[in-house]
Amino acid sequence: MEQRVKEFRPVSFRGKIQVVATSGPFDKQLFNAGLSFLKQNKLRPWYDTAAYARTGYLAGAADHRAAQLLKAFADPEVEAIWAARGGYGALQLLPLLDKHIAELKKTPKTLIGFSDVTILHSFLIEKCGMVAIHGPNITTLEQLDHHSKNQITRLVQGKNEAFRIGDRHIRPLQPGTAKGVVKGGNLATIASLLGTPWEPDFDGCIVVIEEVGEVPYRVDRLVTQLKLAGKFAKIQGLIIGDCSYKENHPPVEKQVDARMIVERSGIDAKIPVMSEFPVGHGTKNMAFLLGVSATMDAEAKTLSYQVG
Repeated sequence: MEQRVKEFRPVSFRGKIQVVATSGPFDKQLFNAGLSFLKQNKLRPWYDTAAYARTGYLAGAADHRAAQLLKAFADPEVEAIWAARGGYGALQLLPLLDKHIAELKKTPKTLIGFSDVTILHSFLIEKCGMVAIHGPNITTLEQLDHHSKNQITRLVQGKNEAFRIGDRHIRPLQPGTAKGVVKGGNLATIASLLGTPWEPDFDGCIVVIEEVGEVPYRVDRLVTQLKLAGKFAKIQGLIIGDCSYKENHPPVEKQVDARMIVERSGIDAKIPVMSEFPVGHGTKNMAFLLGVSATMDAEAKTLSYQVG
């Protein structure tokens, strides 16, 4: 599955981007703010009114959401697909999408998003051989810091500087460099794929994880579950993003201890590990490619892709 950035398809000047609601319903104000941001950056977002559907905590029934996504992939004018919001619901789409793998492979497109969209990223990478962008959803664009906003627009448009992600706040927990296909995303959604026909293969990969709102013991349980399923046994590197949570007493935001995650993963001390990588549910959410080979350098605090 070795791939280079040259296989990533950037969006052209004012290229059409289809916005779909694959999981939960969204806040219209945040949605409109995200669309405005894309337009200001010479991108052309488009959406069908079907995206406004709402069925409880879902953006419509599973077949309705799957149909939106399949329609976007089939449209020859659409250059990329952007998730409106995360939440929950993408897992329900997998049996419906699985019937259309042959069709999807004929019309590869980049799916942009994070959180619950991790489910769809994994499916498109594992089953269809596609490249994806782990980046903000439409409704989270408004909250991003300046660097994250610059990163997502540059990456979508294929600017060379976007293929190297670094940050001075990154902490190297285990030294070294590693090369491998980048996979991963939201920790809880990755765990939800275990035992299904769509379980991801992390062997030989650089794995990125982030989480929000899960207190330490629950993160411990999720990481331990992945370890017992053998998901960390043959990885090349581990990158830990934002794993913040809030406590009621006192009501302050805290971070899960990244060293606990490394310990529970059971990885060898020779495997490079970076924590505090600028991805997650907060204002820092630097976009990067999934399904493509990259190099991580723990001491240099970078994740970089080969251009060309």
